Amino acid sequence: MLFIILSISSIFFSQGDKHELNKTSFSFAIGIDYAKGGYEVSLQLINPGAISGAIILNNSPYIVYKATGKTIDSALEKISMNTSRSLDLQQEQVVLLGEELLRKGKIKDIIEYILHSTDIPSNSIIVTTKGNSARELLEIFSPIEGISSLEISNTLNKLGKKISKTANDIKVDLVDDGKDIVVPYIELKGDAKKGGEKKNLETTEPTHFAFVGLALFKEEKLKSFMNYKDSLYLNLLYGKSSGFIIESSCPESEEKFAYRVTNSLAKKKAYQKEEDKYIFHYDLYLKGDISQYNCHLNLENPETSNQIEKQVKKSINNKIHKVLEHTKEHEMDPLGLGQIISQQDPKTWNKIKVDYPALLKNAEVKVNSHITIQNVGNYKSRGD
Repeated sequence: MLFIILSISSIFFSQGDKHELNKTSFSFAIGIDYAKGGYEVSLQLINPGAISGAIILNNSPYIVYKATGKTIDSALEKISMNTSRSLDLQQEQVVLLGEELLRKGKIKDIIEYILHSTDIPSNSIIVTTKGNSARELLEIFSPIEGISSLEISNTLNKLGKKISKTANDIKVDLVDDGKDIVVPYIELKGDAKKGGEKKNLETTEPTHFAFVGLALFKEEKLKSFMNYKDSLYLNLLYGKSSGFIIESSCPESEEKFAYRVTNSLAKKKAYQKEEDKYIFHYDLYLKGDISQYNCHLNLENPETSNQIEKQVKKSINNKIHKVLEHTKEHEMDPLGLGQIISQQDPKTWNKIKVDYPALLKNAEVKVNSHITIQNVGNYKSRGD
């Protein structure tokens, strides 16, 4: 634990700046929850004594302060009045937003606050919760990182720009017509009370965080959650997914094989309208490897490769159809289908945007997938 804390501190403090350690409380994560008439703000403050090595190791590496206020600034002011040090929020890596807050439609207010703030970096990761408050998650002792804010940011950063969202990203979706907001969400796996105890660092079955998928919005209000796998297919149409598995059935049986996507590119084509039905076309280019193969067909045969590629295409179409049905049911448009209309046909968009996205009830997404199998591993000779 001491090694982790010292490693973190080395990022921010040079030899000449050590005196600042005695005057400042540093935070890596801020949590914002709904409170009646305002906000509950939680700050995960790094224990300065732990960073300097001035205290024994069994002390907590961080402290969570909370306060409520009609504005975020008033809540932060209350926290500042209850600490002996000045608050430094410029190291924030995570802005954790409570589920109830976003269901109340506060996302725009929060984003505007962050973008106008001189303290909180605009490139901090925005993430929401499901089932727990932001405060509860910040109080968890991370079994891997020790500090929950680092576990949250590392969990999302390992997925790259494909998943992570910043205030700048969300602002673009708020401004543009014809696209609803999506924000990654995490869930707490295990018991929150046990996770808030230091024993959580010692158990072999700790309470921990998991990226579960995307939170979907309609008119700035959180409406539903999409699971991890469906979220990846949504990102596939953004042209931002790689490193995940597409599981398909073998051509000749119900056995399964796995196609690991290593590179993807999505191109939006011109939309069509047939009576009251809107049809959107995508060209999807995927490169990947066969990572597991249980079929009894020889992959050295070019015809077998063609059959395998067809099965991957079928799986993609089925999954994307499922994703689209979910979004249509809630009259949401995380894909930005309305954006396609507004960009390609502004006159039509001006006529229909009043009734949008209800018009997407009859929408259809057609995906023309181009599958490339780069590597078949040791399975190329499999066959009866």
